[in-house]
Amino acid sequence: MTFLNSALLAALSLGLIPILIHLLNRQRFKQVEFPTLRFLQEMQRQKMRRVKVRQWILLALRTLAVVALVLAMARPVLKSEAGIIGGGEARASVILVLDRTASMSTESEGGTRFRELQVRAQEIVKSLGSNDEIQLVWADATPTVYPDSPTQHRALIGEAIEAATTSEAGGSLIDAVGMARSLLGKSQNLLKEVYVLSDFSASAWPDELPQVPILPDDVRLYVLPVGSAQGANIGVTSSEIISRLIVPGRSVELGFELTNSSDSDVKDRIVSVYLDGKRVAQTRISLGAGETREERIRFVPESVGELSGYVRLEDTDTFAGDDIRRFVLRVPGRLNVAVAGSDGPSRRLTALALDPTSRGESFIHVLELSALQLEAEDWNVFDALFIVDAPQFSGAFAERARAYLHSGRGIFIAGGPNFDARSHSAWMQSIGLPAASGVEQLGESGIKWSKVDLDHPLFEGVFQDKPVDVSPEFKQRFELTRGTSGAASIIESSDGKAFLVEATQGRGRALFLNSSPDPDWSTLYRTGIFSPLMTGSAAYLAGTGGAGMDYTLTVGKPAEIILRNSDQLQYDLVKDALSTRLTAVPVTGGQLVKFPALESTGEYLLKQEGRTVKAIVVNIPEEESEVQAVANEEMFALLGGQISELSRLQSIESTIREGRYGRELWKLFLYLALGLLVTEMLIARTPKKDSLAPELA
Repeated sequence: MTFLNSALLAALSLGLIPILIHLLNRQRFKQVEFPTLRFLQEMQRQKMRRVKVRQWILLALRTLAVVALVLAMARPVLKSEAGIIGGGEARASVILVLDRTASMSTESEGGTRFRELQVRAQEIVKSLGSNDEIQLVWADATPTVYPDSPTQHRALIGEAIEAATTSEAGGSLIDAVGMARSLLGKSQNLLKEVYVLSDFSASAWPDELPQVPILPDDVRLYVLPVGSAQGANIGVTSSEIISRLIVPGRSVELGFELTNSSDSDVKDRIVSVYLDGKRVAQTRISLGAGETREERIRFVPESVGELSGYVRLEDTDTFAGDDIRRFVLRVPGRLNVAVAGSDGPSRRLTALALDPTSRGESFIHVLELSALQLEAEDWNVFDALFIVDAPQFSGAFAERARAYLHSGRGIFIAGGPNFDARSHSAWMQSIGLPAASGVEQLGESGIKWSKVDLDHPLFEGVFQDKPVDVSPEFKQRFELTRGTSGAASIIESSDGKAFLVEATQGRGRALFLNSSPDPDWSTLYRTGIFSPLMTGSAAYLAGTGGAGMDYTLTVGKPAEIILRNSDQLQYDLVKDALSTRLTAVPVTGGQLVKFPALESTGEYLLKQEGRTVKAIVVNIPEEESEVQAVANEEMFALLGGQISELSRLQSIESTIREGRYGRELWKLFLYLALGLLVTEMLIARTPKKDSLAPELA
């Protein structure tokens, strides 16, 4: 046992005061013998024995009470292992691991979880010794240390805690505690302590937990949960444009996911969809406790261009950070399409199907080119290429075609009487399509489609009801090589052979129509499916739909986006009045733009020379919606060290002292002193019958 206020032990001499008082109060009287008083003397002798016993007991009680009071003020403690090793005034290395991720903004009884964390962290700092060395580790996606080296200035640490705010990003307690171990490994102090303050929600833990404890056994670990273990939260965890064909004036389908992470059901929650700042759709959702549901909703964009929107829960809850989920929608005002091939019926009919006005006034603007003219053009100005009845291309065509597909655009290929199948086979196979060989004559009766994948995006919005027969008659088609991997059939004939094949290359797609719109080859040109198939192919190959997910980023995580080639490599990422300069790197298929880990959610614009190139949106991490505490003793044990869990009502100062120096006994000695004084008071009350005065008859 040791004493925190050992200087007060000198006051133990005060225990002599009751003895001195007792000695000073002793009176000696001169004895005079009276024979007649012998009987009274005998009675007095018997009484005095009891009085002296009582006096000695009172003297002992008073002396012990004074000693107990002095010991209580000296603050005795039973030494812990840390106190034995380091001594009562040993310097300690202290690391505070603090959680400021998005879930910490969840409302609680005292405001928010993070505000409660700040209050508790300040209590810890004030309870530390003046010579303790302190550092903060913020449990961000990449743990942040403050200051760079340990400091004894508690005021500096307190100011940093008070000035901090929650981020919109996620984080990892495992990584933060690992950083704390690394910092403590550089310390020469014998006492080492780590304090972890967090809501310990599911988002704070990685999917794969460590197999061995992180902290060594000589480190004392204190975990302080903040906020309530449960929270009523419904969040929008994802949103995505489902439609693959985006055309002005046509409805767009949006998919989104809602998660109810609370323990109670919710009914009739209003969910709205906003696009370009305007509400364009609304619905009501009911979710059971713990339920996750995917919903779809349609709306018609009122404008064109690079648009950003969001799905929003109109009724707020304890965690507002996941009530909004943003998305990007590109509605092209116009598609520029090159139709290249021999100047014949196949090329002209295809161009007419894409642009019925032939004056460039429709949604799709067509430029008819010969094969040689196409190779001389700058393909960056085209959203899609249609190669119809082209005789042949140069050897450099294959590489350009692959790069074009990697940029996220597409190529449509159809045959015809001038289509040189042998010369085209090499580059078609290089982009994943089966190669065409000889022409197969199908007879006078021809052949029809028997299997059409009507769920493919090419036919999105074309049919209100499932059609019975949409097939033209084909009189000629190409023989296709087999064994091509990655190619998928969209349309097949009754004999199982493919008529329309799709292949992917990078982010782009290629379609091959195994015949021709030429009147000598088929009746495709005069069927109702021809124009929708061509315009749908143009919009599909231009990548106007699903590409929006490429421009949806997560706060706190770096990202990469491939853009189409441009004359310059410099871009500006703009949000409100803030701008960040980004430099692209030329790659196959375009330019690679690397985005740093953005610190805030919202809508951004990627600009080049003042012109908007892309709309970019940033959302919070999906896992931050899981605001319920999931930590248990087994998970805490993975953090390692000598673990102590502090409840919200537990005194931090006393816990720190007990951990360092041992269990304080001052309360025990104080209660002992009070007990001794009460006992002394009861014994000191002498009953009348025990008085030494003689009783009158």
